[in-house]
Amino acid sequence: MATVIQLPQSTRNTVGAHRKKADEPVIRLFLVVRLAFADMPFWRRLDVPGRYNLFNLHQVIQVAMSWDDHAAHQFMVGKMLYRTFAARPLRFEESQYDERQARLQSLTERMRFIFQYFYEADNAWECGIELEGIEELAPGAPLEPAALLAGQGKFPDEDIADAYALNVYCQAHPETAAVLTAAEIAAINERLRQL
Repeated sequence: MATVIQLPQSTRNTVGAHRKKADEPVIRLFLVVRLAFADMPFWRRLDVPGRYNLFNLHQVIQVAMSWDDHAAHQFMVGKMLYRTFAARPLRFEESQYDERQARLQSLTERMRFIFQYFYEADNAWECGIELEGIEELAPGAPLEPAALLAGQGKFPDEDIADAYALNVYCQAHPETAAVLTAAEIAAINERLRQL
């Protein structure tokens, strides 16, 4: 006779975590992504579907910030780190979770505690993410893609390694702190629709 051992359930997000449950509401999240350690304001206000996972949010942030997605990244939500397991190892070696299995609408409570995005381009960029609001949609409402609503701070075309180098550049080029124009927002939203 075989003995059945009951193992404790894992706290990791499982493969089924991205599936919509029948009673789960359809929501949109309003997020503000702010570049940390920048002397001038660099931020983006985003409208993102709750059904997106953290990898989708990574893609949205890359487009909204005009970055080229050529380096590793990770999120910290609450006290948990999320990353794409196919990427090269990052600085943090603590327990990490698969960002492709973590849907935004399942993370809203943890977002209110800590929500950060680390992008390892050159020396690294760090962004704080604030959950400004949640909109519950009617059942059957069309699922619109993410959209940039507003932003301030323009990244130069030159190769800037990190926020400290950006601060030096911005002192000599104060126009980088300008608010994004309607045309710039429209161009970014066109790219977001293609994700």
